[in-house]
Amino acid sequence: MAAKYFVHGILFLLSYFAMIFLWAFFFAALIMVGLFLGLILGFVVLFFFIGGLNSFLTSIIWSVQVKTRWMSLLGHGLVLFIALLLVNLPHIFVTLAVPNLFVWLVVMVLYAFIDGYVAKKVAMWWKREPEEGVMIGTTPKAFLKKCVKCGGKIPLASETCPLCGSVQQQNADQS
Repeated sequence: MAAKYFVHGILFLLSYFAMIFLWAFFFAALIMVGLFLGLILGFVVLFFFIGGLNSFLTSIIWSVQVKTRWMSLLGHGLVLFIALLLVNLPHIFVTLAVPNLFVWLVVMVLYAFIDGYVAKKVAMWWKREPEEGVMIGTTPKAFLKKCVKCGGKIPLASETCPLCGSVQQQNADQS
């Protein structure tokens, strides 16, 4: 479990460092073009990136599906940005007080566990729950049929519709 937190934290950190340089150029260009509007758009892009990166890492490392609609990614990124900023304040102060590469690396490795823990906890706020009673997202289309009453897609072998509760005919029309 601790190893997964470390992997989540270190992969998030490394990916974030790699992308922050690209984002900085994009951010500078937005500010030059749009001043205040560019500043706002730059941070919106950053929050989308943070939310998307954490959603991706959470699904890979923890096998948890996270909501990825644009509002979810924006909120996810904003909350994670603020949470990581607050949690990393001691890390920032230590590296400013003791400007030593070795100290920075040690603290960074220790904080990888903390960052991974925080990133997973924030991602759980946007955990995608499977549909109740039916797993349509994972069922191939060839194994689905329409409900005779509500028209919803249900598993082929269903005797009753998990959506409306109606009893299905034996030779229901497949589509």
